[in-house]
Amino acid sequence: MRQVLIPLLALLFASPLLAHDLWLEAAGSDYLLLQGHRHSGHAGAETVAYDAARVAGALCVDADGRRRELTVPAQSPVRLAGPCAVLQVSYVSGYWTKTAWETKNQPKTGLTGVLRSWHSQEAVKRIGQWSPASAKPLGVGLEITPLRDPFTVKIGDKLNLLVTDDGQPLAGVPVAYGDDTRGVSGADGQIAIRLRHGGLQLLTASRETPLNDGKADVSLRSTSLQFEISR
Repeated sequence: MRQVLIPLLALLFASPLLAHDLWLEAAGSDYLLLQGHRHSGHAGAETVAYDAARVAGALCVDADGRRRELTVPAQSPVRLAGPCAVLQVSYVSGYWTKTAWETKNQPKTGLTGVLRSWHSQEAVKRIGQWSPASAKPLGVGLEITPLRDPFTVKIGDKLNLLVTDDGQPLAGVPVAYGDDTRGVSGADGQIAIRLRHGGLQLLTASRETPLNDGKADVSLRSTSLQFEISR
């Protein structure tokens, strides 16, 4: 198995459709799922439209650790009901195929000149309030979890993180801070990342595994962790 870095597809294939970041933004007691380039070094619009049907699920966890699945509206940008101490959203853009001429959002089946194909799934986790429950992985897919209260971390300090897949520690995964890779997770799935600025923090990782469904070569799963610290 190989691990690769988010924004994974942007690194593999220079297509503007594949270079967008996802993030969650507070809107009163609710949250908006946004896509675009506001918090990255990529060229492009701050926010771009997306298909709300691609949002596969949203899990809200309160400060006491109680979980509830949120209803996902059919309109974009998706607005999710809060408040949540932790909110994780899954976004599936489906099959992609790069041919000698273009990149298409469809399986490789029946296409000619195929260079590479993949199935893409992203997750974004926002921590808005720290509690004992926030320090534990949700156990849903690829995930990054802070091992201590990130809101007490000052600019220039390191934050210990745990990378997991379905709750199990995952070694050898590159982790990025913003647009820069800062290291890989150790044998225990942990990595320490120095926070270099205030405001919104985005930490990302991705994993590539082979697919044998005849529709794509690999599965590409990416995940991001976000929270805010004082400037």
